[in-house]
Amino acid sequence: MNYRFYTISSALLFFTGVASAANNAAWNCEQTKNGEWTCLNQTPAGNELTAQPQVIKPTPPAQAKPAPPETVAQPPATVVPAPVQQAVKPEPEPEKINVVEKVVEKAVAEPQKLRVKVTENQKPVLEKVETKTETANANSGKVPGWTCKTGDDKSGWNCNLVGADPKGEAHVVAEGGGSEESGSYLFTPTFDRKQERDFQTLRAEFDKDPWQSCEVWGAKKRKIRATSAEVRDAATTDINADFSEVFDGEVLNFAGNVDMVRADQHLIADKASYDTVAETLDAQGSVLYSEDQLAFSSETASLSLGKDEARLRKAQFIVAEAPFRGNAEVVYRESKGLSRYNDAAFTSCAPGNQDWIVHASRMKINRDSGQGSAKNAWLEFKGVPVLYTPYISFPTDNRRLSGLLAPTWGSTQRNGFDVSVPFYWNIAPNFDDIVTPRYMSKRGEQLRNKFRYLTDMSRGTFSAEYMPNDQLVNKARYSASWKDQTSLLPGLSSLLDLNYVSDKTYFNDLNNALGFQNTSYLPSTALLSYGGAVAGTGVGLSVGAYHYQSVDKTIPDAAMPYDMLPRVNFNVARAFEGLPVTLAMNNEFTHFYHTDLVNGQRINIAPSLSLPLESSAGYFIPRITGQYTQYQLSNQTLAGQPSTISRTLPIFSVSSGMNFEKDLNFGGSQYLHTLEPQAFYLYIPRKDQSNIPVFDTALYDTNFYSLFRENRFAGGDRVQDANQVTLATVSRFIDSNTGLEPLKVSLGQIMYFQDRTVTMPGQPTETSNTSNFVGELSGQFSKHWSYMTGTQWDPEANGFARGQVALKYNMQPNQIVNLGYRYRRNPLDSLQTISQTDVSFRLPLFGEWYGFGRWQYSLNFDKTTESFIGVERENCCWRFRILGRRFINGANTIAFIDPSTKPETAFFVQLELKGLSSFGDNVDTFLQTNLKGYRKASYFE
Repeated sequence: MNYRFYTISSALLFFTGVASAANNAAWNCEQTKNGEWTCLNQTPAGNELTAQPQVIKPTPPAQAKPAPPETVAQPPATVVPAPVQQAVKPEPEPEKINVVEKVVEKAVAEPQKLRVKVTENQKPVLEKVETKTETANANSGKVPGWTCKTGDDKSGWNCNLVGADPKGEAHVVAEGGGSEESGSYLFTPTFDRKQERDFQTLRAEFDKDPWQSCEVWGAKKRKIRATSAEVRDAATTDINADFSEVFDGEVLNFAGNVDMVRADQHLIADKASYDTVAETLDAQGSVLYSEDQLAFSSETASLSLGKDEARLRKAQFIVAEAPFRGNAEVVYRESKGLSRYNDAAFTSCAPGNQDWIVHASRMKINRDSGQGSAKNAWLEFKGVPVLYTPYISFPTDNRRLSGLLAPTWGSTQRNGFDVSVPFYWNIAPNFDDIVTPRYMSKRGEQLRNKFRYLTDMSRGTFSAEYMPNDQLVNKARYSASWKDQTSLLPGLSSLLDLNYVSDKTYFNDLNNALGFQNTSYLPSTALLSYGGAVAGTGVGLSVGAYHYQSVDKTIPDAAMPYDMLPRVNFNVARAFEGLPVTLAMNNEFTHFYHTDLVNGQRINIAPSLSLPLESSAGYFIPRITGQYTQYQLSNQTLAGQPSTISRTLPIFSVSSGMNFEKDLNFGGSQYLHTLEPQAFYLYIPRKDQSNIPVFDTALYDTNFYSLFRENRFAGGDRVQDANQVTLATVSRFIDSNTGLEPLKVSLGQIMYFQDRTVTMPGQPTETSNTSNFVGELSGQFSKHWSYMTGTQWDPEANGFARGQVALKYNMQPNQIVNLGYRYRRNPLDSLQTISQTDVSFRLPLFGEWYGFGRWQYSLNFDKTTESFIGVERENCCWRFRILGRRFINGANTIAFIDPSTKPETAFFVQLELKGLSSFGDNVDTFLQTNLKGYRKASYFE
């Protein structure tokens, strides 16, 4: 048997004499079926004796011998049916256990405490133990204080006190009430007020509230560690009851306020009986049971402890880890992992809230297989039935299970009503597949498929979509994608990201309005890499192939990027311990391919030597690099161009800076003020590079950090000529108490000592003596408020070339505000100038309702390029969202917006029943992309 020790606390009250009590008080008696009488002494006021039930046996036959006057055969107030008494077999005298009633002058105020020591194949042995104080049972699971029920006109109130008498003092009512149902319902609520109060009692059984902080959508789920069987077997079980008895050393009976505790297990009942041989426990009347992950209450409970079997009637339960709660007419626990429920209803809503509930006539949960099923299941929301199914199967944990997933739907101006119903196929533990039929009222049917795999070496997905006939363009459309990551050897890995679509407008047309293409090109990559930190060396090698497909109809084929088939990079770096010397070499070979332009093979070798001198006070790092580049060209588009071109250039640079710190007291607060002046000198001799084609090179955008680059061109086709020095400084104010940085100022500018003749094709020589003056200002007003502003002053044009202002408020996860303005002037084409405002937010409205939205407006084109507005409500058990979006398709990928372009509209609804499923389109990814600062709920877990 599992149980080793029991403690029985019996309220044994003794009397000076039954006859004396009978003469002084009236008795309220009731005869049982076997002829025994149970009587309650109605003690008058002022009598010292407490009324207790007494057992009166039928008159025995004449030959029966009466019991000796000094010994009572049974404890008072114990009802023993006659058949059970006859079944008791005589035992040797030393092993008999008799409870001797002691004669006392007054009623015993403290009940006598007895411990029953039970071992295998032996009878219980009684031992005296210390009496528990009243506070020891203060948390017995029942709500402390007075509990009253209304009686009839004569009897008045029927009240019961648990714990200490509050004596009229006010006390805090538990959150959620439990006595009042929240919200309004069309029909009668599933759980009445009494059941909701019972749920509150079960809720109090746990050390921590299962629904604690459940209103916060990003709150972490409570992790519960189950108590092991070894801990329970070794624990002592304390049992407190008003009355107790032992039959034949095998059956333990308890009656009246039965309270059992063992390790994390807790049982309360009016009556309980435990058979030590069969290892069965029967409890009746207001049964309450709890452990670390589960709590339930029922009218009756039959438990087979040895077989992990149980039967409960009219049960209510709470599963803390989910959390879930519900009720059932009958619960059968057939094993530790298998249970069945009749006429069941459950929800994840906290007690006092039953906004959604799932009902089922039959339900089965198999935790061993991780599967559950229900018959005649239907879902109600706010008391209104919304969904019915004659049969449904579902997973009970994170193990995968084949079946239909929640459908998604929406409506867009481009596609009309759009609905998808995915089907999940669990092929094997490391393979699965999602097949999604999709219907668009304006375009027709589409079939999507996503296959996932996982092996010891690799993981990846293969996705494909096919539309046999798009009714708007009258042609078939399709796409395919393969993503794979494979670890071949330690330090050696491969990456595949292959994508293809049937036409340039595929994403703009067939992505729903919550997803859009944010680039003009669809890349495909195959990469094999061996490297440095993973391999434990200073050597890095990568071999890759890169291909691009246009997904923007405004881009001609001649403007497409070059394919790189292949690109090989071999890099070596070595630092010497104890010496301020660093050697490095970056080597690259690339084959550029284009159908309409000149093709070429480029070899670039760049060894470098640096002497870093660094300390906490500052740094001084001279560096010299020799760069050699050679081209082999083919498919020349211009006559007379050479097929072989080479270029050799030395690059010399010196980076230096100093760090100054000072403590300041400003406005009664302590701050650390830093001043970090920096200087960067760069020299590269001038070399004509106009005959070199441009394969992968473009100008870097100008910002504070670009002032310290050795080459203002990204890519290897251009190396700038330079004789220049950068002067800059950074100053910070840091709050010494909070660590916040309320102010950071960055200022810098490049001084040129010569003109820059190396430019991109079609651009003039740059003759200015200075670069744009760059200034950036940023900081944090508080933990939630921050700001950032930056500007660039063009001394040649005597005006602003760049400008940006942003103000952010972020109190995760519920409150977000972003205000911003961006300006970027293009001196060559005014139509390419950007002047744009951007406002986005997520803020509470009232109650549990939140509003969110974004408005992006182009002042240059006098158009709204992106806008959406929505509201959502979230509480502990569900979240509802409604979102409307108005946007210009492709506005994020093009610099010029045609004035005739008309915006599109879309409308989406999402209902998420927490712990069950989500209905509608998932907008989390869309908000994460378009609402700065927004994160999915899983980000905070």
